[in-house]
Amino acid sequence: MRKFWLCVALATLGIGVIADPALPRTNARDLQQRISRNKGKVVIVNFWATWCGPCMEELPDLARFYRNYRSQGVEMIGVSFDDVDTADQTVPPVIRKYQIRYPIVILGENYDKFADQFDKAWRGEVPRFYLYDRQGKRVKAWSGKTEYATLEKEVKALLNPKK
Repeated sequence: MRKFWLCVALATLGIGVIADPALPRTNARDLQQRISRNKGKVVIVNFWATWCGPCMEELPDLARFYRNYRSQGVEMIGVSFDDVDTADQTVPPVIRKYQIRYPIVILGENYDKFADQFDKAWRGEVPRFYLYDRQGKRVKAWSGKTEYATLEKEVKALLNPKK
């Protein structure tokens, strides 16, 4: 009987300490593959971090944008620049708070190595956006806080190209 109550007590204690699953790590090669797997869709890649004020300000708009445009052929990938050792504690609460439904990955390699392979012209500022057309071609890159309307204008031009 003691074993039974010990198991119940341990199970009860364990309920409060269930951790979020680890978020996937990415590198330049993996991120390029993720983008390529979405050919046929307009793809937005957003580099951000929980310690970045403008990034956190735009997250509600990004989450809402994705909910509104996913069914129209838009995919978004969020790449967090949070510290790889603490990201599994800092990023999931943000994902829950803003109800982010697009994939979030953590940059898991040295930034310099990543930048050399992904975009040598980028200096690492966040927020940073990359926009890809349905053929998987990078058509635009920009830095800075981005409003919903700005993102909508850029994406609509790719979803409904003028003939």
